[in-house]
Amino acid sequence: MRCFSLVATAALLLCGCDAVTDRYATLDDARRDRLFERGWLPDVLPPSARDIRVSSDLDVNTSEGEFFFDPADFADFAARLQATGNDTFQYSSAKYTWKFSCDSRRGFCRYSLR
Repeated sequence: MRCFSLVATAALLLCGCDAVTDRYATLDDARRDRLFERGWLPDVLPPSARDIRVSSDLDVNTSEGEFFFDPADFADFAARLQATGNDTFQYSSAKYTWKFSCDSRRGFCRYSLR
């Protein structure tokens, strides 16, 4: 009976936990895994993007993460986005909007899809 209680409790705790975190060393690794085709992040990252972390919640269709890049690539990257403030940008597709908060000198961005 005790074993059944533990299993039932574990099942309840895990129910609805559809959060997934993926890490990619390079932009090519992310493309090979079809990250952009799956829609968790738009395919607008700088070519030097690396150390890409993507955490997605399948239940509520949200995603957040971060990546690093060569600071020399920032201007071209920012040109693909809409500026919304100091070092903040957004990118919209037909259904979704991603928000980016970047440190251009460090070559670092955080993003979220809500």
